[in-house]
This record gives sequence, C-alpha cells and structure tokens, in this order.
Amino acid sequence: MNRCDRPGAAVFSCPRAPPMSAVRPLMHAIQNRDLAAARAALERDASQATDPLPGGLSPLMFALYNGARDIAELLQSFRPLDVFEAAASNDARRVAELVSRDPELLDARSVDGWTPLHLAAFLGARDALLVLIGLGAPIDAVSQNPMANTPLHAGIAGAAGETLAPLLIALGADTAYVGGSGVNALHLAASRGFENLCRLLLARGIDRSLRTEDGKTAAEIARERGHLGTAALLELALG
Repeated sequence: MNRCDRPGAAVFSCPRAPPMSAVRPLMHAIQNRDLAAARAALERDASQATDPLPGGLSPLMFALYNGARDIAELLQSFRPLDVFEAAASNDARRVAELVSRDPELLDARSVDGWTPLHLAAFLGARDALLVLIGLGAPIDAVSQNPMANTPLHAGIAGAAGETLAPLLIALGADTAYVGGSGVNALHLAASRGFENLCRLLLARGIDRSLRTEDGKTAAEIARERGHLGTAALLELALG
C-alpha cells in the first residue's frame, strides 16, 4: 500500500503526481516501488537522483513518502542528506551534524511546509526525533501548509503513530491543539483505530465532543473507518 493511501495520511500531506510529460523514469520506479527499475534509470541518467521534482521535492523524499525505502537508501549515496532528508531517514548523526552547524534548521520548513521534527514523527524515525527534541526542536511547531498541524498530529498519521505519539505526549506535546480542517489528535487517533492512544488522550483531557470542519466527532470518524471498537470506546466516553 502506498504511504499516501494509508488511513490518516490525508490530513498530513502526500505529493501529487506531476503531469505525465514531467515524469522521469526514476519517478515511475519510485511510484511502483521497483528497485531494479530505479537502478536502471539511474544508470542511464544519474542526474535524476539529485534533480528536484516539480514543486521542489527531492527524489529521496518522494521515495520515502511513497514507502520506497530501498530506493531511498539507494539515493542516499548520490549526495549528502539535507536536514529534512536526514530526519525522515532516521539518520540521527547527520541531523546532529547539520543542526550543530546551524541551529536555525530546527525550525526550518521543507518545500511542502514541514519541520524536520514533523518528518521524523511522520516517518517513524525515532532516533532522529529524539535528537531533534534534545537539540531544542519546537515540539509544537505548526506546519506551513493547509494541514496546519503539529509533530504530534504528523506522528499519529504516520508509520509508527501508536508508539511515537505517546512518546511525544510524554515529552510535552500539546494534545489539545486543533489543526487545519478542525482536526485534533483524537480525530487522528480515531481514524487509525488506536484505542490505547485514544484512552491516553482522553485521560489528558482532550475534548471528545469536538467536531471537524465537516461536522464529525472522533467516534464518527472511527466508525466510518471501520474501527468499531474505537468508536464504541469514544461513544461510551461521550455518554
């Protein structure tokens, strides 16, 4: 399953495919998660490894967003990682190296609006996440895109949401923050069917009756996604 099709990803952000005229062979290989095709494309034209895609996203980030981690690993050898790629790839050593040179990178934004901490949280990069927080990354930074969310939201929507979100909460993340489209952490946890995380958020006092901009409670979102146990938990809490 493509990362961009996973539950909760719609409230994060995934790159849209460019027009076919702009698609290079490497992009096709990434979208198909075809490592052999990626190798062949790079053998024919190595510039594809480092040329930004339409919109400015790097091929490596495109690979990570699409769940093509083996292709992302292949691309790492073509040039040093920037802070966003390092955070997303869980390269904690590279993150520390870059931030020690330029602390302002902690609050920098990628071309699609994310801080390094958002990307580490979304892609389940625990080591990079801990290094970023230890170096002073703002734990409640708001993304500069329509999602307008925090690393906690990104973590819940991502690859290791049920394990990284409690860590972020323990480290002081704001559980009450409401992002774009009226989405809060409980809405996201409900959309993924994370019952234990829902319980933790409820224990932290999150308002389970809040509705998204399209009028849905967390319980309604859980039921729509087929997470009936989570829906029952949240409906009981509402009672």
